[in-house]
Amino acid sequence: MSKNNITYHDIAKAANVGIGTVSRYFNNYNISDNAKNKIDKVIKELNYIPNFAASNIKKQSKDVYLILPYNKDETANMEIVNGVKSFMNEKNINFFVFFSSSESDKYTNDLKYLINRNPLGIVLLLPKNTSEKLINEITNISTTKIIVYNRNIKDIESIKIDDKKMFEELASIINLKYPTKNIAFIGLNKKDITTGKNRIEAFEKKIKNKDFKYYLLDQNSFKVAEEIIEKIIGENNPDIIVSATHTISMSVFSFLMSKKIRDEYITTDIGGMGKSQFLTNADINIFIDYFYIGYQLGNKLLNNKFEMENFFKII
Repeated sequence: MSKNNITYHDIAKAANVGIGTVSRYFNNYNISDNAKNKIDKVIKELNYIPNFAASNIKKQSKDVYLILPYNKDETANMEIVNGVKSFMNEKNINFFVFFSSSESDKYTNDLKYLINRNPLGIVLLLPKNTSEKLINEITNISTTKIIVYNRNIKDIESIKIDDKKMFEELASIINLKYPTKNIAFIGLNKKDITTGKNRIEAFEKKIKNKDFKYYLLDQNSFKVAEEIIEKIIGENNPDIIVSATHTISMSVFSFLMSKKIRDEYITTDIGGMGKSQFLTNADINIFIDYFYIGYQLGNKLLNNKFEMENFFKII
């Protein structure tokens, strides 16, 4: 059977449900989970692609989804969500957050499910380790507007934080204010492209102090960072401790406070706009406006506009 000639009757028969149930499925009305799962399975088996120019297709909804992979360490994501929500509310667009998995295969299945609902658009916050299968799925989407946060995928709209520019500017500020101070940089290893590789290489490129040393962690976790800080202080005897993530900065602050030596060090932090300084009392702060990032994700998704290149400032 050609997928171009598949009708609601064919899907209903294969799924063992009524044609009315199939119609409700394609027009975004509530049906039972059991019926929905049956139809999902048939659509997948038949490789059915609705013909949106025909009369028997699922009408495009006025809904926008944001797919959010579960990650207990990513607190900034909710600020992005609120930014997208704010823009959609202004435009009277229905907005839904779809909580998915941090595993690429499960995320891929959830993305397919949402595409079958034919929404107006989807905002993708991708898993940390995004598989080629998921990337291929994204690049093959032709029926729904897609925008991706902080990733480069060929021919897909995106909005990104310029990690390189942030840490080049941070290095330049340290060069100017503390030209002779010993520096220890604590970051993530280069397998992490954005918060790892881009940040350390940008900082290393611009920093002038020859005593600069860096320590790269396998995980962005409080425990892993805490385990290495005492070693860093003992080996490098730094004047400045540069933290590549907010989690690392929190760990540094906690350790220094516990040892009553916080005032002996110059520290940096990176985090959400207006919050970090209250948590770590860092001497140099990179503030990222995650809410505005979310707002512009929604703006660019629907209007193809982008009003601001930098989402950060250093104080």
